[in-house]
Amino acid sequence: MPRQFSIFSFLLILCLPFLVEGSVGVRDIEFDRLNGNSSLGDWLECTIEVEVRRDSQDPTRKNPSYVDDLVVKLMLGVEAESEAGKTFEFFRAHASLVTLKEGRNYVRFYLLPEILERDRIRNEVHSFLVQLERSGVPVFETVSRQLERPQVKDSFLKRIEEESSQNDGILLPQFKTPFSEAYSRETPSYRDLDSPVSAP
Repeated sequence: MPRQFSIFSFLLILCLPFLVEGSVGVRDIEFDRLNGNSSLGDWLECTIEVEVRRDSQDPTRKNPSYVDDLVVKLMLGVEAESEAGKTFEFFRAHASLVTLKEGRNYVRFYLLPEILERDRIRNEVHSFLVQLERSGVPVFETVSRQLERPQVKDSFLKRIEEESSQNDGILLPQFKTPFSEAYSRETPSYRDLDSPVSAP
């Protein structure tokens, strides 16, 4: 499915440039508001550009040009509007990947259009945190500028822990959305413990 943007398409860069020091890291994060060719309305798409570097010294790699067992975690803080005024909603999701090849790879998440309409979410998120894990161990983390101060980040993580569970299943990895077949040349294969692997 070709990429189609609504008139509200936008590029949001909140904490650039990213510095990838190890063999795997995040180079870029983009937020786009787009239409999925449905009557539901616009979706909020988050594209995370993950860079993998060849590492012949890593004994856990089956092939030095590939990294396995990588999990990408995304946490969002979004300013929402209601009749009672402005408040914050928190979302979290993760994507488990089969393997990523050396170079740039793109992992995408989507926020449902009903939520954008209900909470009057505009073309932005307030704050985000992206974490990469291998075998349950964090190997890379980056945050938006709003979370650069440790005390603010700690407060954000506390609210994610306490409040995001009520929104679980609303922020979705690409393979669980109508965009599962989009970007076929750059979409990695995902692991899902509850269903077969979805290949591009």
